[in-house]
Amino acid sequence: MNIDWIKKRKLLVILLFITIISFLFGSLFISILSDNNQVLVKESIISYFNGIKTGDFTYLKSLYSILSSNLIIALFIWIMGISIIGILLVVLLLIYYSFITGFSLVSILYTYGFKGILVSIIYMIPEVINLFVLFVLSYYSISFSILLFNYLFRKKDINRKVVVARYLKYLIISLGIFIITSFISVFVIPNILKFF
Repeated sequence: MNIDWIKKRKLLVILLFITIISFLFGSLFISILSDNNQVLVKESIISYFNGIKTGDFTYLKSLYSILSSNLIIALFIWIMGISIIGILLVVLLLIYYSFITGFSLVSILYTYGFKGILVSIIYMIPEVINLFVLFVLSYYSISFSILLFNYLFRKKDINRKVVVARYLKYLIISLGIFIITSFISVFVIPNILKFF
């Protein structure tokens, strides 16, 4: 990776840097929580995994919650790309999601210790895929905003049909992946985790 590559992909590098830093902060966050809050996190995770083992896990309710949340996030980021002024909100959402992903991963490791390595890897597969999709969608959302700004205010010529069709395609692909990962999170991962 040389300087020219970074200059050409400045936005990509900036977003990657923000995502990694947010993930690392999320990973370290549990260490600065008070003892009481650490106990609450631990109890919450144990309760969740015990619920899976004992059959208290409500599949349809969880599917509705995860699926609606993922689809709303994807649509929100996509719409922010059209709005031009939504760049900051897209970045903040990416920061939040990266932070939560890092926090969730380390919280499972903190709760289950060495055994938690495999559990966290299995549990986090859909979350990591979602973070990657969110990252890509955020990148194209911000890129579309910049393109739209240049077209409307700097009068730069673009092929509107091609650009809009491509942007719509990114949304459809993202929604499709989010639907798949939501089903995996609810119906596949809990059944695998029952064996741990």
